[in-house]
Amino acid sequence: DDRTQADPNESAPSYQSGYGSVPGFGGPSSVSEQLRESNESRQSMYQFDTLQRVGRPWFDWKRRMNEDHGFTIGGNAYWLYQGSSGSIGDEDEAFGGIYRLQGSWTLFGRGSGHTGRLEWRVENRSEAFTDLAPASLSAELGVAALNSGFGYSDNFDTDLAVFNWTQGFADNRVGVAIGRLAFDAYLDAFPFQTFSRGFINRSFLLNPTLATTGIGALGIVAKGYISEQVWIGGQIYDGNAVSGDFDWDTFDQHEWLQSLEIGWTPSFDRRNKDRVQFTWWEKDARREAGVPAGKGWAVSAAYQLTEQWQPFLRFGHSDGGAGVAAEDAASIGVEMKPRMDQAWSIGLGWARPSRKTHGRGLDDEYVVETSYKFQLSPNFSLTPDLQYIRDPAKNPDENHAWVFGLRAILTL
Repeated sequence: DDRTQADPNESAPSYQSGYGSVPGFGGPSSVSEQLRESNESRQSMYQFDTLQRVGRPWFDWKRRMNEDHGFTIGGNAYWLYQGSSGSIGDEDEAFGGIYRLQGSWTLFGRGSGHTGRLEWRVENRSEAFTDLAPASLSAELGVAALNSGFGYSDNFDTDLAVFNWTQGFADNRVGVAIGRLAFDAYLDAFPFQTFSRGFINRSFLLNPTLATTGIGALGIVAKGYISEQVWIGGQIYDGNAVSGDFDWDTFDQHEWLQSLEIGWTPSFDRRNKDRVQFTWWEKDARREAGVPAGKGWAVSAAYQLTEQWQPFLRFGHSDGGAGVAAEDAASIGVEMKPRMDQAWSIGLGWARPSRKTHGRGLDDEYVVETSYKFQLSPNFSLTPDLQYIRDPAKNPDENHAWVFGLRAILTL
């Protein structure tokens, strides 16, 4: 019965509702991958048997819907509190949340290697209890490129942020997604490019040299394996999309974010853990917004050495256009699991702020981040986090800043 607790000595996870067979496409923050990851029967520090009995009907219903109709659903909530030193202004605290209800419905080719499914996600991001969301705290610290609360914004209204058709071919080794897309699920997709792992700073979540667009941009992504180990891909998005805003009009401006990629993995089955990839991107000028065109490239690599150790490296370069945070950036780090219900993460990042975005004469920024994740129950974790940011570029009066964080994650 794959609803039981995962065996810490087994590498293959079990699942509370049988979502291990859900076909995937995209990185760890994609709908399908997040549904599967959130449904794992994790080893935890405490069992909370009463809560497990109360929640069992929900997971059993999810199992039946998947088995009978190919319909999957899940909810995720992320809460982050941060306190800091070295603030320019009066604010030195922030609290915010990210809330997602998401699912997929496999309507074509269930059980085959050419599945077609509808994916959706309703999402909200907002601040609470304080005047700032964590993503805005970096501005108070004078940080230009290495946002200390990346993604936890206060201007992401409740929105149908993902609504697309994803079609697989050739045993799902080739895929196409078209519709409203979360660009960060596909662009330079990377094992640590998710809110569910140990890092919070942008240096480790999304390469600061990459151009971005809104979550929910209209677009199309195509990726596929040309051998057992090598894949290629391309994608294009509406370059003017706004997160939390269901607005089709920006598509008519015909200003695009586009990219090509090539990657290597030891085998198709290890693609989510062991990979090296190169991404080239280009973004058109946004005339109404007054943002110049830009282009650049990024490299990301990660490898699961053992069940306990997974190091990574990523770096990138841009010409500074397209509103990017940095012209050059690099980060290195590792996640280590001393126990299967705990994870320690530590990383070092560097970025040279974009002169076109932030102005000239700014210092390079550095960050050291470490966190320790406690899986308190199969569906709830708590992660203390500490960041040391050296030389905040827009705060010449301070040569460093400390940011302490406490993050909670609930999966249903």
